[in-house]
Amino acid sequence: MQQDIVNDNQEEAQEWKWEQIKDIIESGDLALLKRSRQMTEKYHEHKKRTAGLDMNQYVLQKLGWSPNGPQYEDPAAKAFSASTLYAVRANDFPYNFEPGVVHLVLWSKIALPVHSPDKAVRSAACARINAFLQAQPLLRSLVTSGHVAWFVNYPELQSVARIFHDHVLLFFPRECYSAEQVKITIDGILSHGFEPLALR
Repeated sequence: MQQDIVNDNQEEAQEWKWEQIKDIIESGDLALLKRSRQMTEKYHEHKKRTAGLDMNQYVLQKLGWSPNGPQYEDPAAKAFSASTLYAVRANDFPYNFEPGVVHLVLWSKIALPVHSPDKAVRSAACARINAFLQAQPLLRSLVTSGHVAWFVNYPELQSVARIFHDHVLLFFPRECYSAEQVKITIDGILSHGFEPLALR
């Protein structure tokens, strides 16, 4: 499970800058990405309120999905091919990133083996996610600027382990985007979702 700040003896989690975030994702040191003390407290309060609920079932209910998702021999070819197969939401408990970084979660009914020991399988899964994000009109300028990144936590870091989810990070530098521009873009994404990607 994600290692958070959980007591007063631990130091505040570092606030990561955009270039540092990308370096961490590239290196695979995902355990370095943590919530701030304030966000961790909020997260633990949420867990207390939902005590006794299975978190996987809780998320399925929020998404309006059934427990049994579709199974495919080649998930990388089918993932994100229909809007009913995925959903994008704001992360209710984002990690400690610099201002301007928006933390979304891309949920998918089709699990992509991004951490597979098989390099070809892993590469195909990652390529599918990259193609999906790069195809989104609302992300075009961010993709071109290198301001879109994503990662899938290792199983031991996941608090919702049975539903595939990808952390999608968008960076809106303050010198390039006004607060209103950011709001319009994010509202558009959350209202309309992402466009499906054609079958491979």
